[in-house]
Amino acid sequence: MRALMYIGTRQMEMQDVPEPQAVSGTVVLKVGAASICGSDLHGFLGMSKKRVPPLVMGHEFTGQVIEIGGGVEHLAIGDRVTVNPILSCGHCVECQRGRSSICPKRTVIGIDHPGAFANYISVPARLCFKLPDHIGDIEGSMVESLSNALHIFERSVHNQGFIKSVAIIGAGTQGLLALQVARHIGATRIAITDMVPSRLEMATSLGATVAINVRDTDPIEAIMEMTDGQGVDVAVEAVGHPETQEQAVKVLKQGGEAVLLGLGAASNMSIDGVTMVNKELVVRGSYAYTNLDFAYSLDLISNGKIDVTSMVVTRDLEEGGALFGTLVDNPGDLIKVALLPAG
Repeated sequence: MRALMYIGTRQMEMQDVPEPQAVSGTVVLKVGAASICGSDLHGFLGMSKKRVPPLVMGHEFTGQVIEIGGGVEHLAIGDRVTVNPILSCGHCVECQRGRSSICPKRTVIGIDHPGAFANYISVPARLCFKLPDHIGDIEGSMVESLSNALHIFERSVHNQGFIKSVAIIGAGTQGLLALQVARHIGATRIAITDMVPSRLEMATSLGATVAINVRDTDPIEAIMEMTDGQGVDVAVEAVGHPETQEQAVKVLKQGGEAVLLGLGAASNMSIDGVTMVNKELVVRGSYAYTNLDFAYSLDLISNGKIDVTSMVVTRDLEEGGALFGTLVDNPGDLIKVALLPAG
């Protein structure tokens, strides 16, 4: 079969590799669609210590069951599924606390196991979620991305219906999904920042109160103006740079919370400790999602509550190598790309 292989920094190559086989507890899927994640791009740039070449990346995907290993009873040949790529142990303290995303023994498809930038993939059956017939492969491949955005707010100290104002730093995939989740949970004033006009236009169409082009507008001033000088309940940093991380803290109201999601910061952010104390601010990270987040994400997409397709374009898997270079060097209006295997 054909697979897009990460072979070194800025090096992706289509290769012929052996087809996977189903063993006990696993199924083989014919890949339907596999979306490129920002973390895959960090791996491509050699910035992810977790991704060691040679490696088939790809952890946001759908597939159709074509082979079933022993002991699998809840899936049948022909079932279409999306897959939670995180294999947690289920027994450690964090798993028992319901925080399986930070299980110290976790492994991840597309990082520790061959991913879905290929024609076929073998996955543990327990990680498969059946797709309703009306959900296409593109929508299904976005369940993982939306799960990240849901997890941001699921863990928020304000998650009991008190989030009314939100600032989102970065209008990429995660920023645009976080915007929609914020609206879904009742936020009425949502600011989003970026420097790409087409992304800001999409953010406006998805319900942003204020879309701020940081090339010509001070984002902190604009966000404070939106909130009548009070600041926001929650700020989501979806870029991954010290400057934008610091912005997320500076726009918080009394008792507000900054959630850091973006990857790739080359240096550490600075925090005004006195302000942190006086305003009782919270700054925390958000890593991945739980099975509950994943299931809820699929439910929201299935019921048409979140738009996950407007930001996605599709390309053939064979174009994947060149696309990685485009996405990191000159993405233009591209936000999210889903790769489709031939055949």
